[in-house]
Amino acid sequence: MRVLFSPDVFVTQRFGGVSRYFAELHTELVGLGVDARLFSGLHDNAHVRGGGTALGRLPVRPRLFLSSRTFRFYAAAQRAAHILHPTYYSAEPFGRRPHVCTFYDLIHHRYPDQFPNDTTAERQRLWARRADRIIAISHATARDLVSLLGVPDEKISVIHLGVRRPRHRTRRQPEAYVLYVGNRGGYKNWRIVVEALQDPGLKDLRLVCSGGGPVTGEEHALLERCRMAARVTFVTADDVTLSRCYREALGLVYPSLHEGFGLPPLEAMAQGVPVVAARAAAVEEVVGDAALLFDPRDVDDLVHTLRRLLDASVRQELEGRGPERARMFSWESTARQTADVYRSLLG
Repeated sequence: MRVLFSPDVFVTQRFGGVSRYFAELHTELVGLGVDARLFSGLHDNAHVRGGGTALGRLPVRPRLFLSSRTFRFYAAAQRAAHILHPTYYSAEPFGRRPHVCTFYDLIHHRYPDQFPNDTTAERQRLWARRADRIIAISHATARDLVSLLGVPDEKISVIHLGVRRPRHRTRRQPEAYVLYVGNRGGYKNWRIVVEALQDPGLKDLRLVCSGGGPVTGEEHALLERCRMAARVTFVTADDVTLSRCYREALGLVYPSLHEGFGLPPLEAMAQGVPVVAARAAAVEEVVGDAALLFDPRDVDDLVHTLRRLLDASVRQELEGRGPERARMFSWESTARQTADVYRSLLG
């Protein structure tokens, strides 16, 4: 059995949950003896070897075009029976070989107004029809595939993502900040955190934001209007820096209105970091009873929940529950279940 991964997500992402997923999946599949081949193309991704930051100065579209065309020639030249597994919906299906497509979420169908001129929803419809088997990274995403795209249940395999747990948790005395990880726009609901931190009872709490790109003019205006600019820090974090941000935080706050999974809460729990998360789709599926949950549309509920986080006894309880919950998710399990999907297609 040979499995080929397309280059799409590695060319378009430098950091990100989807590229991390495929990098981890590839590593574990190889460890299981699967002939998995990751064709990363002209990438500048931090999760795979090769490439370099100089590529980041080249436009993404030409890099993606060249990488995709080269991948097609490479895939067509393979003599061994193999499966094609696109890393993102932008990939093109071709040939009669079995195709497996991973669906992360259906955000573009739930919030179409937030993605003007974006073709992702259309591409998802194509892959929902064309893929021989679909992997959904949560039961919530599987339900959306059935209800929003009409995908038959029997075509879907739910396979959760994993996390690498630190061998030794070096949790430090936490600093007075909550950590936010990821993009900040639209359904990610970042602004509710800024608004909540205006509460007098949270005046000593800072906000550290990792990832999501440069601060936008709209975000800067919000911080100025809320008089929060001095209390919010934006960092560009590689894995080492992000791990330190987790370890030193009072907790992680995850306010997204909808998620297909939610890697940051899982990464935080694995390190024994308390999590404050939204009651939203797959997030509850991931965190279980190991996090403090709040209504992501109710700023007062978030204020109340963050005040609970200030209680040392509450944090201590969460620091114990989190790692136990995280043990339920491993990349090895993700890879084993994915390999089973491949084998089912090859008979």
